[in-house]
Amino acid sequence: MRGIDSLDKAAELSGLEVFVPEESLKPLEKDAFYHFQLIGCCVVTINREPVGAVKDILSIPENELLVVESGQQEFLIPLSGGICLEINLADKEIIIDPPDGLLDLNEI
Repeated sequence: MRGIDSLDKAAELSGLEVFVPEESLKPLEKDAFYHFQLIGCCVVTINREPVGAVKDILSIPENELLVVESGQQEFLIPLSGGICLEINLADKEIIIDPPDGLLDLNEI
C-alpha cells in the first residue's frame, strides 16, 4: 500500500482484510485454484446426487476441508484428490466420491 512506510503505520492495518482485483492475481498452474474460487461451488457425488454448496474452506495441518452447506446442515469434506475427483471452476461444480459414511459422520 502506498504511504505505509513504517512499522507503526503497518500496525494500524493489523487484522484488516486485503482485497486485490482478481485480474491482478498471478495465473496458476493447471488444476490449481484460489480458495475464493471454490466458495459457492455446487458439490455433487459421482452419481450426480447434490450435497450442497461450498460455504468456506478450513485450513488445518496437512489438509484442507470444504465446509459444504445444505439447508440447515453443514458437512466437512476433505479437499483431497481421492475424494474431490473434479473441480470445474467454469461450471462452479465439484464432483466428489465420498467414502461410505462421510456425509453422515461429518454433519456439524
